[in-house]
Amino acid sequence: MLELIFASHWYWLIAAAVLLILEIIIPGIFLIWLGFGAALVGLFLLVVPGADPAWQLLALAISTCMAVAAGLKWQKKLVRQQPSELNQGLEGFIGRTAVVSQAFEHGHGRVRLEDSSYPASCQAQPAEGQPVRVVAVAGQTLVVELQTRT
Repeated sequence: MLELIFASHWYWLIAAAVLLILEIIIPGIFLIWLGFGAALVGLFLLVVPGADPAWQLLALAISTCMAVAAGLKWQKKLVRQQPSELNQGLEGFIGRTAVVSQAFEHGHGRVRLEDSSYPASCQAQPAEGQPVRVVAVAGQTLVVELQTRT
């Protein structure tokens, strides 16, 4: 019975498809590497039909390791390209445009950014509805300046 599993490349390709579908259903970024490894063993059997089960298992181990190494390299490259915006607090708003939601008096007012309202300070006295740019954060207050028209 076990010999039948190793008899054809179709078994490996079907196993690869099942593992990749399971990765979609049960995400965890683990089954995908086994799926790629099984697919490579199926392709190996197309090139070397009738390979012994030991060679097939060796090909599975090597191809799975290669898939994991390639995936880790790809993931590391993606992480380097995307700066982390987690846990930045109000500093994450620096450079963004906000709209004044409460007119400024004596340099203090409120601005609306996304779905929230924040206390803000500004050298000028922007009116309600006027766009401003966040330039810094002082404690829990956004420091804004008037939006320059370009």
